[in-house]
Amino acid sequence: MLSSLASPPSLSSHFRPRLAGLLVRSAVHRISSRACEIYGGQRRRGHEIEDLCGGISSRLAGGEIQELRRCVPSWSSRVAARHVSASASGGAGLITSPRSGSSMDIASIPEHSPSSVYIHIPFCRRRCFYCDFTIVAVGERTDQTSDHQDSVMANYVDLVCKEIASTARKRGNCNDPALETVFFGGGTPSLLPVPLLARIMNELRAHFQISETAEIAMEMDPGTFDRQKLEGFLDCGISRVSLGVQSFQDELLKSCGRAHGLQQVHDAVKTIHSTGLQNWSIDLIASLPNQTLDNWEQSLQQTIAARPAHVSVYDLQIEEGTLFNRWYKAGESPLPSDDKAAEFYRTASLRLREAGYEHYEVSNYARPGFQCRHNLVYWENRPYFAFGLGSTSYVEGRRFSRPKKMREYKSYVASLELASDSEVSSSDDYPANSVEDQILDTIMLSLRLARGLNLESFEASFGSSVTSTVCSRLIRFIDIGLVEALDGDCRLIPRDVYKKMFSEGGGEDELHSFNSSSEGLGPRVEEACTSEKPVRSVCASSENMKRFETFERKPAYVRLTDPEGFLLSNEVISSIFSALPSGEL
Repeated sequence: MLSSLASPPSLSSHFRPRLAGLLVRSAVHRISSRACEIYGGQRRRGHEIEDLCGGISSRLAGGEIQELRRCVPSWSSRVAARHVSASASGGAGLITSPRSGSSMDIASIPEHSPSSVYIHIPFCRRRCFYCDFTIVAVGERTDQTSDHQDSVMANYVDLVCKEIASTARKRGNCNDPALETVFFGGGTPSLLPVPLLARIMNELRAHFQISETAEIAMEMDPGTFDRQKLEGFLDCGISRVSLGVQSFQDELLKSCGRAHGLQQVHDAVKTIHSTGLQNWSIDLIASLPNQTLDNWEQSLQQTIAARPAHVSVYDLQIEEGTLFNRWYKAGESPLPSDDKAAEFYRTASLRLREAGYEHYEVSNYARPGFQCRHNLVYWENRPYFAFGLGSTSYVEGRRFSRPKKMREYKSYVASLELASDSEVSSSDDYPANSVEDQILDTIMLSLRLARGLNLESFEASFGSSVTSTVCSRLIRFIDIGLVEALDGDCRLIPRDVYKKMFSEGGGEDELHSFNSSSEGLGPRVEEACTSEKPVRSVCASSENMKRFETFERKPAYVRLTDPEGFLLSNEVISSIFSALPSGEL
């Protein structure tokens, strides 16, 4: 029953300052744009970052969610205009996950060579109604269409293999480490015939070392494989499967234009189990047209019954250029209301955690030992190679997106092959990340993860002034339960202790004014929105740093709470970002 779910108190929701909303959206647009730059052609994975920076959080405006927003402070009007120019030094730091206990190497400013590869396979049977991914629709496979489909796919695989070889030539004697993750995304990679997947894997092995323990993952859709084909993929080296179920209701699958039905979902699950593959995931989409809490509960129950090692839960995004964008408006019938979308998220978090899945990332849940290693590369801001139509690589601090049109991609690969080694090696055509982008990337990506932002690593990369500004800005969110701080032993730091560390004098009075009754709150929020006064950074000076050293339990991490902090993550991130004035670095 849903009555067991924790929810914030349902209070008056009439207060909605228009100016504050406009400024939030300005910050959200900046963050969402950066998210698209990070993911590029990897748009299905981009769903995950939009869930944090452009999904539920940017839509919730009514009822109990608006009441939470009433308690959240407004953002400075400097958010759209500020420019940061400075240099930063730093690198990686070894941290321990506060929730899982695992150790991982986090790089705020990537300096090491990539050990991961993303390969885009754009082919789909048809375009789903919500889809704006880079795809090529090839139709259903029949005796009449199979030869043409195989020819189209073979020509594309030729291009991908040529790009892999040319990139390896570019790297020369870089002594790149062995690949630890390979991800085949799409599109629907499972439409590839097994021999074509084998060609790509052989090309990778010819030019890059692949670790014996590498995670080699593939997105697959129900109805695109049988046991023989899946075993062929496993023989090629596939060690992880992400199954695009999306819903366990036939009517919902039809409503969003999916090419498979419920029976094909059950057949696919049975096929996966028959091979003995343990490392596999189910993808679900929440907030579909006419979706209810009851059938969402049913989808979660059937997902748990299928026993995947991992579950991804994405909030539906209404993207420009899609049929859904033409038909629907987010938050309006037949799409679920914003409050109901939030309840979907809370329900998934509760049910999956009850079933033994760790909510290790805003959209992802895993049984111990089965976190998606490749996606952690994105979220930890580590470098990676990318090949294929529309894909984006991240190498030497630079993000580079390939063309999204097949003709342009073909020309790109041809020019790559013809270029001399010196021309190929040049990276001047695409700039390195600015310090501003590095800060935003680190905050945005770190707060996706349950362990949150590693303050020691962040300070080593960007300095104590920026770090203390971030910590000061989080006081108000900690006070209303959207953020929590942990010490080096992963113990929660009490709110009052944290506030004493990072506030001085009127800080608590200012916070109290935001949490007071709604009477007269609008003018104060509007005044705060238009104020040019920078947020005080109380720990930036040497005197304040000495005062900070007097506390025995120092914050080592700050993280969003689950689920409310994740739901309102836009507000947290945009507030942090707007608090960094020009010249703060």
